Amino acid sequence: MVNSALVATIYVNPVTGDKNYKGLRLQPYKTISQALATKKTPMIIQLAPGTYSTENGERFPLVIPPGVIIVGNEATKGKGITISGSGNYDSPLFGTQNITILIQGNGQLIGVTVTNNNVKGSAIWIESTNPRVSDSTLTKCGREAIFICGHAKPVITDNIFVENANAGLVLTGHGKGEILRNALEDSALGIAMSGFAAPLIADNKLSANQISMVVSGNSRPVLRHNFMTANSQGGLFINAKGIPDLGSSQDPAGNIFNQNIDFD
Repeated sequence: MVNSALVATIYVNPVTGDKNYKGLRLQPYKTISQALATKKTPMIIQLAPGTYSTENGERFPLVIPPGVIIVGNEATKGKGITISGSGNYDSPLFGTQNITILIQGNGQLIGVTVTNNNVKGSAIWIESTNPRVSDSTLTKCGREAIFICGHAKPVITDNIFVENANAGLVLTGHGKGEILRNALEDSALGIAMSGFAAPLIADNKLSANQISMVVSGNSRPVLRHNFMTANSQGGLFINAKGIPDLGSSQDPAGNIFNQNIDFD
C-alpha cells in the first residue's frame, strides 16, 4: 500500500457526509463518486462504515483510476463497509456489462464488501490492467465476483468470495497475475479459466462450491498449495486444451484435494 503521508487522503462517510463538505476527516464527502470526481492522483479514499449505493447518491459503475486506492477496513475484510450497485460498462472486448467497479491501471481496492445482485452482475471488472484487490469480501453477485480479461495482471489476495451465483473468479483472454490466499465458497464455480489465462494460483481454499476450479480453453495456470475440499460435484475439472501446472517430483505443488463428492 502507498504511504499515506505522500498522497492526498479523502474521507467519505455515507451517514455523516455532505455533498457540500470538502472531503476532510471532520467534513467527509457523502459518496465515493464525489471523491472520485476530484480527479486527484495519487489519492487514498478512506471509507467509513455504511452502505454505498444509488440510494445514497452513488453513480455506478465506480471507476477507480490509476494511482487511486479505496480503503475500508482490512482487518475485518470490509465488514460493514458495503458497496452495492450496478451500472453499464462498455467493454472493448465483451460489449455492455453490468458491473459495480471498474479498476484501471494500478488502482487498488482494499478492505470493503462489494455486491452486485443484478442477474448478470459482476462486482469488479479488470480488463488489461494491473490493479490490486485485497482483504475484501465479494458476495451475492448475480454472475461472478471478479472478471479478469484482456492482458490483465492483477494481484488478488486475502479476499473472501462467497455466495456468488456463477463463480467467484473468472479469468480469460491472456490474463495472468497472482491469485493468493483467498477463500472461495458456496458458488457454482470457485475459479473458472479459459482462453490463454495463465495466473499463479496459490494458497487458496476452495470449499462448498459445486466445482472448485475449471481449467478450459488453452489456459495454463500454475497451481501451488491450494486446498479444494467438500465441493458438491468436484475439485479440479480440466477441459479442452487446458493444462494446469500441478508440479513435479522436483517441484512439488502441494495441492490438496479432499472430500469432494463426485471427483477430485
